[in-house]
Amino acid sequence: MTDFPYRDSTVDATGQVIATVGTYLIAAVALGLVIRLAVRRRAVWPIVLIVGGTMTCLMEPLFDHLYGLWFPTQGQWHLFTVYGVSEPVWLPAAYLIIYGALAVLTVVWLQKDPSVRTVWRMYGLLVAVAMVGEIVYIQVLGVYNYQGGQSFVVLGYPLFLGFVNAMSAVMTGIVVWRLLPLLRSPGSQLGLVMLPVLAFALDAVGSGIFYLSVRHSPDPSSFWLHVTAITVALGGAGTVYLLSYLVRGADLAPAGNALASSGLRIAS
Repeated sequence: MTDFPYRDSTVDATGQVIATVGTYLIAAVALGLVIRLAVRRRAVWPIVLIVGGTMTCLMEPLFDHLYGLWFPTQGQWHLFTVYGVSEPVWLPAAYLIIYGALAVLTVVWLQKDPSVRTVWRMYGLLVAVAMVGEIVYIQVLGVYNYQGGQSFVVLGYPLFLGFVNAMSAVMTGIVVWRLLPLLRSPGSQLGLVMLPVLAFALDAVGSGIFYLSVRHSPDPSSFWLHVTAITVALGGAGTVYLLSYLVRGADLAPAGNALASSGLRIAS
């Protein structure tokens, strides 16, 4: 397997302050809104998804190792190191927002409008958030970078990864939305905590099966890296398309409609 010689550097000191304070402020607002939703609906699933989404940050080092993301270690406000990658202190807050709060938002949107249009609207929003957000962290704040022969790079960010990172919250949201009518007790909803983790593993590793096989081969060619990078984006979008049939089923089948409306009553 290719061992990429990552180039370490000094983290941008000002960018690190902005990234840490800004990410935790946004996370605090998101957490407050989710807690308010949970209290208003007397439901535990929003809190469970927040916990699961935040916990998913433990998967970040594997993603970094596989896809070549590197956090500079010199001057870094350090949280933990796994797979040789030093993770920053603001990482859990970012995961709370992206893989926790946005998954909750997907559920809420589907409860209001259980349609395929809602699925693609949420997916498109998350693709945009992933691309713009990462470019800001890379180019403006200078708190991490991608190395090791990336494909379709714009302003330091491999754009194809935006289609992958956006899939996790949408997939989690769809599955939770469909399961809620069956999970009638608070205790049964605790099992949802693993969904963000599993969704992240599916989008990062599952969609990247061809790309990662080429990337970590003894002598990866630029041509095949670009070709297989397209399959990563297609894998993410294709999975969202497949899961959208769960919403189509709720729209078309009478039993599905009853299930969907039951879910609204239970979650409300």
